[in-house]
Amino acid sequence: MDKIYAAARALAVLLAIISAFISVPYAAAALLVLGGISAIGNDSERNTRIYLIAIVLMLGAQVLEGIPAVGSYLVTMFEALGTAAFGGAVVAITITLALRIKSDWVK
Repeated sequence: MDKIYAAARALAVLLAIISAFISVPYAAAALLVLGGISAIGNDSERNTRIYLIAIVLMLGAQVLEGIPAVGSYLVTMFEALGTAAFGGAVVAITITLALRIKSDWVK
């Protein structure tokens, strides 16, 4: 299963790079799904990193617009990576919540 998570992560990075240069239909949905798949096997430490990555990329990508000539491409790439990280964060939160509910009721 680790290979599937790694492949989903690699595809998300590739799609983020490609989407900066050409219009990809449903790229955001694909990035959310790929990010979610890549987060299924994470432990709590990796989930914490995913939360931070999603926050930093979603909030800070626009700063890259100030770089001449390539700024707009970088913004698009890092926003797309932030979208994938957000998909991973949502899956991580959902799994954590499900495990907590299960541990509350099954003792």
